[in-house]
Amino acid sequence: MRLIPITLCAVTAATAALFPTAAIAAPAEGASGSVTVSPSVLAPGEEVDLRVSCKSGKPYGRSDAFDSQAAFSPAADRGSMYAEATIRSDAQSRDYTVQVMCGRTVVTGTITVVRQNHDRPRPLVIPTAPVHAGGGATATVAAQESGPDSRHTVIGLVLAGIAAVAVAGRSVRRRRSS
Repeated sequence: MRLIPITLCAVTAATAALFPTAAIAAPAEGASGSVTVSPSVLAPGEEVDLRVSCKSGKPYGRSDAFDSQAAFSPAADRGSMYAEATIRSDAQSRDYTVQVMCGRTVVTGTITVVRQNHDRPRPLVIPTAPVHAGGGATATVAAQESGPDSRHTVIGLVLAGIAAVAVAGRSVRRRRSS
């Protein structure tokens, strides 16, 4: 039973070792914080995670590559703020500057947008829900067969009643023998 959690941990560790995507951007001159951009190389339509350690004010981030302004909220680890931004679908392939306003200071980082780069490793995607693929050939068979009718309902109720009587009889028998 412990095989599945161990396998998932091994896959996660191997993915992290083979595809390091986090890049830490250098803080700006005189800035009171730093911004972390992960991943640093993206395609249009993908999401980028931003983390900033800001000592004053509520930070917000922007870039010409983002489709909207990134609003930060407190991260799970204390002392940093977290935001997600989506790369515009019409973003050109080039480097973009990410500016995070932290109080009166501006902290900058860089992201690279690439288009149709097949050499770039893709992150491992693990499904989290079943695929809604339909029944395939079973759909025609199911349409021809009828579902349960009143005869099946009566049989089910009779079997449930017999099971209830058997359980009740067994519990009475145990009470008498004690």
